[in-house]
Amino acid sequence: MVSLVQRWSADWPDQPELGRRLMALWQEPWRHYHGSQHLAEALEAGDLLGCTRLERLSLWFHDAVHRNRPGEDEPASAELAASWLVSAGWAPAETAEVTRLILLTGHHRPLAADEAGARVCDADLAVLGAPPARYQESVAQLRAEQGLDEAGWRAARRAAVGHLLATHRYATATGRALWGARSRANLRAELDRLTA
Repeated sequence: MVSLVQRWSADWPDQPELGRRLMALWQEPWRHYHGSQHLAEALEAGDLLGCTRLERLSLWFHDAVHRNRPGEDEPASAELAASWLVSAGWAPAETAEVTRLILLTGHHRPLAADEAGARVCDADLAVLGAPPARYQESVAQLRAEQGLDEAGWRAARRAAVGHLLATHRYATATGRALWGARSRANLRAELDRLTA
């Protein structure tokens, strides 16, 4: 696996300080799932999906702010990206595209013609189609971030998994081919465990 430092340096060798600041956020101690492992996996998935440099930049920022506040973390991450990218000299159009892509990761429903959004959303959710052991590890990591008791976790997770089974479909043909069947199997197996 290519290290995050190597990845950043390959894409933005002239922005080392921005990379260091981002990596520090991804390593905050309260992050169990939304940490550097998730970022590395999303970037690897992005490689498989053919993400562009700008799409990779949106993945770097997509969970830069994570306080366990669904519906708030993505807008806060987009706001941070806009501020930091403008300060670092990024063009307004590039900054706007990065923030747009970050906001899509809050709901993972890109429009049919939005190829960039499809790639970023699929990369973010590629873990759903990971091998079962990694999928189960990611669920344990999510649970560690939630701080819910057993009953609260099971109820919340049953609702989340049920929603994903009913609505989630990878937006790209590559994502569907790579992770579609396994994601459904992982989600079904988890739901079975939660309802047993």
